[in-house]
Amino acid sequence: MNSDTTPAASPPSRDGAEGRVKTAGKFLARGSEKFFLNGVSYGPFAPNSRGEPFPDDGQLASDLAHIRALGFNALRLYEPPSGAVLNAAAAQGLLLVVGIPWAEHVDFLSSRERREAVEHAVRDAALRLGAHPHVAALLVGNEIEKTLVRWMGPRRVRDFIERLIRIAAEAAPHTLVSYASYPSTEYLVPRNAPFLAMNVYLEERAAWERYLHRLQNLAGGRPLVITESGIDTRSHGEAAQAAVMRWQRESLLQCGAAGGVWFSYTDDWQRGGRRVEDWRFGLVDRERTPRAACAEAAALPRAFQSSTATPPRISVIVCTRNGAATLRACLAALEKQRHVNHEVLVIDDGSTDATAGIAGEFTAFRYIRQDHTGLSAARNHGAREAAGEVLAFTDDDCVPDDEWLLRLSAAYDDPKWVAAGGPNVPPPPRNRTEVAVADAPGAPTHVLLSDEEAEHLPGCNLSVRKDALLRIGGFREEFTTAGDDVDICWRLRAAGGKLRFVPAAMVWHHRRATVCAYLRQQRGYGAAEALLMKHHPSRFGPLGGARWRGAIYGDGLGLREPSAGSVYHGPFGFAPFQAIYPQGIVAWWDLFAGLLWLALAALALVLRIPSLACALLAGSIWAAWMRGRRGLSAGTSRDVTVRMLLGCLCWLQPVVREWARLRGMIRLHARPSWHPSLPEIIIPRRPRKFSRRVASTAFWSETGSGREALLDSLRALLREKKTAFREDDGWHEFDIEMLPGAIITWAFISVSEYHGDGRQLIRMAVLQRINKRGVLWLFAALAMLYILVARASVHFGFHGEAMFSTLVIFLIVALHVFARVNAVNLVQQAAERIRLTRLERQ
Repeated sequence: MNSDTTPAASPPSRDGAEGRVKTAGKFLARGSEKFFLNGVSYGPFAPNSRGEPFPDDGQLASDLAHIRALGFNALRLYEPPSGAVLNAAAAQGLLLVVGIPWAEHVDFLSSRERREAVEHAVRDAALRLGAHPHVAALLVGNEIEKTLVRWMGPRRVRDFIERLIRIAAEAAPHTLVSYASYPSTEYLVPRNAPFLAMNVYLEERAAWERYLHRLQNLAGGRPLVITESGIDTRSHGEAAQAAVMRWQRESLLQCGAAGGVWFSYTDDWQRGGRRVEDWRFGLVDRERTPRAACAEAAALPRAFQSSTATPPRISVIVCTRNGAATLRACLAALEKQRHVNHEVLVIDDGSTDATAGIAGEFTAFRYIRQDHTGLSAARNHGAREAAGEVLAFTDDDCVPDDEWLLRLSAAYDDPKWVAAGGPNVPPPPRNRTEVAVADAPGAPTHVLLSDEEAEHLPGCNLSVRKDALLRIGGFREEFTTAGDDVDICWRLRAAGGKLRFVPAAMVWHHRRATVCAYLRQQRGYGAAEALLMKHHPSRFGPLGGARWRGAIYGDGLGLREPSAGSVYHGPFGFAPFQAIYPQGIVAWWDLFAGLLWLALAALALVLRIPSLACALLAGSIWAAWMRGRRGLSAGTSRDVTVRMLLGCLCWLQPVVREWARLRGMIRLHARPSWHPSLPEIIIPRRPRKFSRRVASTAFWSETGSGREALLDSLRALLREKKTAFREDDGWHEFDIEMLPGAIITWAFISVSEYHGDGRQLIRMAVLQRINKRGVLWLFAALAMLYILVARASVHFGFHGEAMFSTLVIFLIVALHVFARVNAVNLVQQAAERIRLTRLERQ
């Protein structure tokens, strides 16, 4: 075993050729061993004697030998490697993370020809490189400029990136494929990428570690790889570079990242065809003279080690009842834990299968049998028998990662944390049913108040200080199958404790293998919610749904849609960190799901309104289909059978769960509060207007005048005309809006494309913005007028309604055309004032 690998948790989550890098839950693996990608960027360079963007062969071989001697195991390239680079990398045992270059600096969505050219470039590169054993990953893009993304639309850009990833993955099925984003477009997280790639430059350790926690939550159950980080020695000095390299590596390992790439190996690199003279990010200078960071790089740690001086003794408690099918794998994984100071207790809750025999195979573990009294009673029994300071609970259908206990022990470095847990990740599905069930709603998941503090941790991956658990009386034993983890987390927080989410403390958690088992699980969850309601009525709303103070992760909820008003772009799109903020507790389709709509449809049938019943039923089916579309995991969106099954599960799940909850409420006399607890997370208001583009124009500048100058000119023009306007406050996808208080307004959005030597192409679009409420009131008023005119027509005997309709349509069209022409003319006048050249063809 070399220094870059440690034993990997099984099972890995991606098939591939022998020796290829693949994903394994939150980590990377190579073969059967966990793999930490320790990379350094290389290039881009001026063309060599063969016209290739790499050094000549002698310098190339020398560089790669030095890189390997420094302890790196991977190179990040910004150009597809030549044959010489592939051979040199193979000779040194270096893996390659290859960026596929294309015109990311222009509006690539403006024409079909541009989109197809990008797709062909990605497909050709993937076909050429994907089969090479030393190409570990392909990056289909890198840091699309933030104002350009705002111009094209975040959702459209993300969808296009996902299409490129799909194209590359089909052409190179054994190679990992992703897109390298950066904090200014943090919301561009492709949902079908097997790992999250992010370029991050932060020079202060606390800020770096906070942001790593955030990125781990964005990654979800996927590995996180920092594909660029570094520091400029010209500004900070060589000693600072070496220090930053060390603590960044320590933080990457501590937060559970799967890899990191240092930028860069040498100062000898170019950008846009020009040699970069004013930055010094390299570990060596242009002449390959090593800096102080080279000595640091060779001594960097390769695997996570807890920094806790005296790690706590942990008692692992596995409660099981008839879990023979999965128990052996669970206990085998617990045998491989790297944390040495622990014990394992198997609490058998009256099993009638082969559970006792399987537990007996593991002689180092304690097996304790009790009469069947339920899950909470079994957990309390284990807590009483445990000798550890910390109790770690997992289920018999879970397979903990080998670092699970090591990560949990490190989480208790501060007395304020009374509980800790991590993600539960489904293993690769074996058939279509398991694919659909894994993507279906209702799986156990965590709820976060911040990127580190949790409101809820699932019981399949939950640890708690033993004294804290005993102080609140342990688990309530009336919770026999589910809900005990929710109850205990709420009670721990009510007692003043804090719960810590540890993204690297991962367990594989098998989802239910059949549809019937899945629905039984959801029925049990519904019954548990009724019991929770009895003890915590203020945690439930009037219709019986739980009200969380934090943000729910899982079921795809961690990756929200980058819709208008949900992303803080900063004024005019210049914010350095641009994130998605949730705009509501549930998606709109959740409002049409569940038992209520079936009850209304039944009522409509009783009242003999079959059309209304059909409409209500069709609406609930459509909502389930929409939820299923959003929940689809990578690689399953084209499987019609999976999509149909997932849609059915999305329709059945809320019905089954709500029916069980309602029955439990009646049996237990549980009632929700009419004044539920309010969320602690402030949710931004949804935008009151929707926009559509009605015109677009482009201007060319040879003098360096960009969109800022054009916007200044437009502001001055509007002030001269005494036209009221407002500017973007960071939440809107426009730069300037005229007459913002009107029902229908006109706005402008712009972007600059940089083409070197100060040349810029400035694009500006005219937007029509419509106030949602205002237009409804306008239509209501017009409808009332129409009714009055129709009645008058009957009384006076003329066809007034036709004349009224024609007049209204004429006025709307005329006003629209006039306002559009006026807005376009304003843009042209503003451009003429600063001597921009209008382009007839963009």
